Amino acid sequence: MKADLLIDAIGEARDEYILDAEAFERRKWRILPALAAAAACLAVVLGTLAWSGALRGPGNYDLSARSENVRVFDLTRPPKGAPKNIYDLMRLTEEEMFTYWDTAIFRGVVTDIQNIEVDMNGESFYWSLVSVKVSHVLRGGVEPGETVRIRVETPIGEEVWVEDQDLAARLRVGTEGIFMPQVYDGESMFGANGAWLCLRDLAPYGLADGVRWLFLDTPEGLAFYRPAFPSASGAETLEDIEAYIGRMLEQTA
Repeated sequence: MKADLLIDAIGEARDEYILDAEAFERRKWRILPALAAAAACLAVVLGTLAWSGALRGPGNYDLSARSENVRVFDLTRPPKGAPKNIYDLMRLTEEEMFTYWDTAIFRGVVTDIQNIEVDMNGESFYWSLVSVKVSHVLRGGVEPGETVRIRVETPIGEEVWVEDQDLAARLRVGTEGIFMPQVYDGESMFGANGAWLCLRDLAPYGLADGVRWLFLDTPEGLAFYRPAFPSASGAETLEDIEAYIGRMLEQTA
């Protein structure tokens, strides 16, 4: 198109079209910053919800008919500011640590940790399910090479602390230890707020507390609750603990 014709064509454009185009340009640049700000706010909200455990799918555990009014959710991370459950530890003698409950005793390495929320008719409890690949069996129906799951009454993460779960809270994938969990059966139940959970629906084993039933190999050395096991007070390695447990099992048989 020749220059004079182009000028004529532009000159024929109606004034309201030119004004509308200018207004559109102004609106476009006003809307984009607003959308960016909204997206940023949404990201903050979603991050906060994910941290608190509010972003979760439907109850994703198949529970038996013995469990009533309860749902269980996987969490992507421990909830910040989870309720601090308080327990009174039952007093047990050193011998009773091996006889009071039906416990399996095995050595192994933590291969997975899944934090969960247990919704008991609207009241939430935050636990974890710890998977351990077994290397040695000292007592119980576990086989070397088998991976077993243990219920722990605390979520595991840096932001969470629950009384009498201090040692369990130190568990991480790759941690090696000797575990003494209770063996669950169909009568092992947890009740709260008008709801009941058959614990075996979650795991075949569980820690009675997160302090006394673990012997862990940590970067700082062997960690266990020495007051509960006075005869093992000088132990420095998991091999020492294996030998000690062998003696106690013979003594309490």
